[in-house]
Amino acid sequence: MQPPYYFPHKREESYSPVERVRQWFEKRGDVVEARDVQDDAEYYYKGDLMILRTDGTRQFVEVKSEPSYTRHTTENLAIERWSDTAKHTPGGPWSTQADFYVHIYADGLLVVMNRKHLVAWIEGELSRDKNTFTYREIPNRGWTTGTYLIPRGRVRSALGQWMREYDLE
Repeated sequence: MQPPYYFPHKREESYSPVERVRQWFEKRGDVVEARDVQDDAEYYYKGDLMILRTDGTRQFVEVKSEPSYTRHTTENLAIERWSDTAKHTPGGPWSTQADFYVHIYADGLLVVMNRKHLVAWIEGELSRDKNTFTYREIPNRGWTTGTYLIPRGRVRSALGQWMREYDLE
């Protein structure tokens, strides 16, 4: 049996990947500022980063880091559905209002997805076949999360222009 996931430690691990994503967004020509807001209670359900675009648009980005996996060691996106399976507390893209849901892998693969399109597609697939994705329950200290393992290629095919992959290395 694997040891329980330790959330505070994982939270600390997120700072460096979030900073990498922030710097990547800030280098884009249509971005005026990319601000880390993950510790600001005002933005708790909006995302980890706030992006201010040159046209005045403000968007939010939720960042999920995969520090133990590279694009070569897993073909999957680990999409957390339930933050707490016993309480059915929404997790991952269901627990945020962010515009973008981003995964960054240990080797610098950055996967940027439109959160609303991602959620709609996953829910549509599950409504047709509740077993369409591999589902894993991950014990934490005091609760269990529920996560879908979804092949990136399948997400890429389904989302089309609403998913992009970038190499930060």
